[in-house]
Amino acid sequence: MKTFFKGYFQVFLYFMLFNLSILSVTVTLHEMGHLYIGYLNDCTGRVVLIDLENYKTYCEIECNKSINEIILSLGCYLFVIPFSILFLLLNMPERNFFYVIFGLGLSTSSLDILSIFNSDIVFYFLVTLGTFLIIYGEALLINDRIFASKEIAVKL
Repeated sequence: MKTFFKGYFQVFLYFMLFNLSILSVTVTLHEMGHLYIGYLNDCTGRVVLIDLENYKTYCEIECNKSINEIILSLGCYLFVIPFSILFLLLNMPERNFFYVIFGLGLSTSSLDILSIFNSDIVFYFLVTLGTFLIIYGEALLINDRIFASKEIAVKL
């Protein structure tokens, strides 16, 4: 019985650490996308990943000339989408992190897209779709790792 709980604890720890890593990288790539689009338009700026006063991440961009806000807002997908597609090239079950990363990308970009469309419907749609993709990806990961894995099943 001790081996049984040890196996599940190892799988739980694996998912927790991997999810924290994926979340950190996705948020960083999201903000770096904004910054890179700003740099392409001759702007300067910086990414603030941990703002302890406001508990949020953001990108500060200063431009000397007028810049298209829509292009700057859509920059959030510049690195997140290719990063998520890279996971499709992996073997199961890690390839299911595609859904998690893409869902995180949609959810974190909802405020950026809200500034473009100025519609609560688009905001809630992106948050809901992103959350659904995260849950779907996590369910696939759990199913592939725990229920289809013979490593833990043999230890029962």
